Amino acid sequence: MIYIPKLPFFGFKWKWASVQCTEGINDPVVLLGVLFRMAKLEGRYKYSSDEFAKELIGLSDDLVGTGVNVDLHRRTGERNIIRNSGQYWKALNLIPPYKTGGIITLTDFGRKVANHQISQTEFSAETIISFKLPNPVIQSEAECSKWKDAKLEIYPLKLILAIVCHLKRQDNDQGYVTTNELVKIIIPLSGAPDRKTETYVNYILKYRLGELDVASWPNCCPEANDFRIAREFLLFLSNYGYLIKKEKTTRNDEEYHYNTEIDYEIREIIKSHHSIINTELAFDTERKMVRSQRRPNQAKFRKAVLDACKRCIITNVSMPEVLEAAHIIPYKYHGADTKENGVAMRMDIHYLFDSGHLRISEEGNVFLSDKARWSYGASIPPKIFIPDYVNKEYLRWRWDNYNGI
Repeated sequence: MIYIPKLPFFGFKWKWASVQCTEGINDPVVLLGVLFRMAKLEGRYKYSSDEFAKELIGLSDDLVGTGVNVDLHRRTGERNIIRNSGQYWKALNLIPPYKTGGIITLTDFGRKVANHQISQTEFSAETIISFKLPNPVIQSEAECSKWKDAKLEIYPLKLILAIVCHLKRQDNDQGYVTTNELVKIIIPLSGAPDRKTETYVNYILKYRLGELDVASWPNCCPEANDFRIAREFLLFLSNYGYLIKKEKTTRNDEEYHYNTEIDYEIREIIKSHHSIINTELAFDTERKMVRSQRRPNQAKFRKAVLDACKRCIITNVSMPEVLEAAHIIPYKYHGADTKENGVAMRMDIHYLFDSGHLRISEEGNVFLSDKARWSYGASIPPKIFIPDYVNKEYLRWRWDNYNGI
């Protein structure tokens, strides 16, 4: 017998980290790029200031040609991005939920992310583990009370991953979820307390076989933007590498596939109720994500870079067997496969660079994360020579906008 879910209360829906649609902001180079620029001005300027506007315009200009479609030029001044979308950074614990008189202020967590003490992978994993509904930052006290009265508490990012993981393990070809399935099946079913993962999985598989009619199920996305806001849970997991998005004809049908490269790590994150910062789990997740993001067919790029830069730019190691070509602007953001956008790096140094644990300024200054400094501090020079063939503007772009995998 098919269970037909009921709304636990009128208006039940999933709200992402903002009540407004933020697809563009969801991308790490925007979300964290804005955060890095806040850190430059924290405590000294307002979000409405010309100084913050200049930083946002610079970020917007840097995004041209990267495939990230967000225009920050118009989100400055009194109608700045934080005034309109500040809930996003608040809900992710990057800026405080209380009023600061418009003064740029970060939380301790946000400051550590901005200062590269917490890696991008650690930030995303912490968000998956801790983000729950109801969320008083983005929902009113009255709405949170409705959730409490219905005995509902959901960790939506963990739930999605658990469902897709279970689908993948049950049938390798079925290890994905669509936005349509999230909206029509997962969210309505989540309105009942303690719903088992197997229930979601069975209903999704029946739906795909045409054996489940959801026409009489409650509509948990009744308003114009609700569908887009629900989709942002999937976008977050895709942007940070836990799911792999496969484009389809419409947004309804696009598939978000389970990243099997980090299967063990995802399952551990799903089970976790504690921080994973500075743990082996965080390091393993990072390492595997770096590996899964690299493209297998880079022979031409590697040859061009190693012909121009015959030694590791950091360690001076010249053995070609241990050298790799590292993109400065990542391929994901349309970084070119040309020597101007690459440097030679020893394999382990390349990992540090791609994961954000090692950063190089356009002047050649080298900075290590605390974790990298513990192991590499004595062997990494504080300043290096940047070869003439390298486009230093690319180094500046990476420094300002990219925090690694």
